[in-house]
Amino acid sequence: MFDLVKFELKKMLARKSTRYTCLAVAVALCAVMALNVAQTKTTSNTDEILSGFDAIAQRQASAEAHAGLLTDERIASETAAYYDLAFSALDPQAVAEMSDAAAYDAVQQAYGEQGARDLYGSGYWPWLFSAWGARGEEPIQIAARIGPAPEVSFYDGVAGKAQAILDDGKGGSWTYSDAERAFWTDKQAEVATPFAYGYAGGWENIMNCLAFLSFAIIAVCAALAPVFAAEYQERTDSVILSSRYGRSKLVAAKIVASLVFATAYFALCAGIAWAVSLCCHGVSGGSLPIQICAVASPYALTMAQAAAVMTGIAYLMTLGFAALTLALSAALRSVLSIFAVDVALVVLTGMIPSGGSGVLMHISVLFPTSGLVAPFMFWQYMSYPIGGAVVDLVGMQAIVYGALFAACVPIAFAGIRRCSRCLARRLTVCSG
Repeated sequence: MFDLVKFELKKMLARKSTRYTCLAVAVALCAVMALNVAQTKTTSNTDEILSGFDAIAQRQASAEAHAGLLTDERIASETAAYYDLAFSALDPQAVAEMSDAAAYDAVQQAYGEQGARDLYGSGYWPWLFSAWGARGEEPIQIAARIGPAPEVSFYDGVAGKAQAILDDGKGGSWTYSDAERAFWTDKQAEVATPFAYGYAGGWENIMNCLAFLSFAIIAVCAALAPVFAAEYQERTDSVILSSRYGRSKLVAAKIVASLVFATAYFALCAGIAWAVSLCCHGVSGGSLPIQICAVASPYALTMAQAAAVMTGIAYLMTLGFAALTLALSAALRSVLSIFAVDVALVVLTGMIPSGGSGVLMHISVLFPTSGLVAPFMFWQYMSYPIGGAVVDLVGMQAIVYGALFAACVPIAFAGIRRCSRCLARRLTVCSG
């Protein structure tokens, strides 16, 4: 069996279409990750536009300046200090009533570019004040509204923000059931406090770039589409299926070799995303909570764990589409038709205009292009009520692609065996 699997792998890699497609996608992924680093931009303390590694270093220094455990005492001290700084020359009541643009202009006029950068530019202040803020509010407007000593503590504000997200129902497009509300409320309550803040740029970049693995899935599908279909087109199926082990071991070897190839190629592409992100953006911050990306995230995960979960889901998607491609390859003779189905499911589903429709959004995020996105997976409260149970997006993706894999592998095996029976009948008729 091992020799058969090795033979099928060599046969798969011998196809020019497989080599060129997989090489092109891997090179393109390397280029995308390199451009992601090169196009990172930020502003220095002297108004200089920084890019590339300089920008990454500046972001790291900015985050590490606020690193540490966010106790209630520290937050109270920092919000009071921010309030004193922001309203030493401005009226807080007037700022609270201004629009975003008017408030920013007022800050620039009162404190200059450097003062505006201190109050707006750091990623820490928008993140911290988001616990009390509504959508679209700037930190200085939130500070003007809540005052130097907020009546609602930071962590109570986080819990309240979670309830506000449920009340909002994705802008009115989705109504959370009582079971869903209880599910998310309980999940959010399990998040440990106080939070730790710091720099986790490498891990965040992995999560931001994993959607590009959709193209790795397409490359795997392109490589596996001819596994059975090419045998039909080249009329070698009659030789294979009439051989001693053609309907059993050889078919199993083709399937195993296909899954080994899918796993190896996925590992290569995921390794590129992880290696470039961690080497260029740094490995620090893996133990920080995912709440540093969104304070109201209801998942008790570290940044490294969240990146690993997303990668695991991406791998499960790869296996699911690999199995689907094998099933189609066993049933269809046209490699182009098989590839067209795969492209439609992997790529075109990401173009579904789901704005304003919670149902369409919940469907589209089950597919790779839209689904391998950190906000949808970890802090936009995507859930699926099934009877009296509730499944979150990560769980539903695991169920869908686990079921797709479990169903399509036997279908591929059964499909090629049916073809062998048709071949046997043809040979009988011809010999008669």
